[in-house]
Amino acid sequence: MPVIVAANPKGGSGKSTTCLVIGTTLASQGASVRIIDADPQGTLAMWSEGSSKYRDLVVKPTANEDLTVLIDRLQSQFQFVIIDVQGSANQEMFSAMSRADLVLLPMQPLTADVQVAIRAIRLIKTQESLFKRSIAHAIVLIRTSPLIVKLEEKDIRKDIADAGMPHLTRSMNERTAFSHMIKYKLSLGELNESKTNGLDSAQENAKELTAEVIALLRKNREVAA
Repeated sequence: MPVIVAANPKGGSGKSTTCLVIGTTLASQGASVRIIDADPQGTLAMWSEGSSKYRDLVVKPTANEDLTVLIDRLQSQFQFVIIDVQGSANQEMFSAMSRADLVLLPMQPLTADVQVAIRAIRLIKTQESLFKRSIAHAIVLIRTSPLIVKLEEKDIRKDIADAGMPHLTRSMNERTAFSHMIKYKLSLGELNESKTNGLDSAQENAKELTAEVIALLRKNREVAA
């Protein structure tokens, strides 16, 4: 069963929201999912304290619990295990990568974030040498404008493609609904349309992004086979 890790050595990169969007979208489609909140900031653990019917998706490692043991246990029980790790290069990130079928690297379409993504990919390459196996990974752009593609974003997309860095074609747009998931501790489907603008568009964006992640996992599995 696939293990998906959202990793970026930069804090505030959108890892928690990415995990939540993909995890709850998969669950709403009938998949069995668990999201491990391995980030000491505990954004997803706090989200799970709300009233969402998906709150049990989030698992917080207990004190002194080995992350790889937790991943292995959940992987044997659920179709998807998604892991949110701390925004720094630490042991938890490396442990999660050791089990990852796919590492997603959320980043904003900003020039400074490209350098962070490059560092993250170097970390993955180092772990590949250590674990003696390839680790599939892909950049996912977040907080992009759904209406206008700025020149900086166009340049960044070109630079990513020219450098041969794996990336998703779909991005996660800048949508009120995605921030309201954290604010109200709900899934997209549970948000109130009267309080959240563009909810339908956000749900469609989430489905398209999740579908591309699943397609990439399947493709990687076929290549490995």
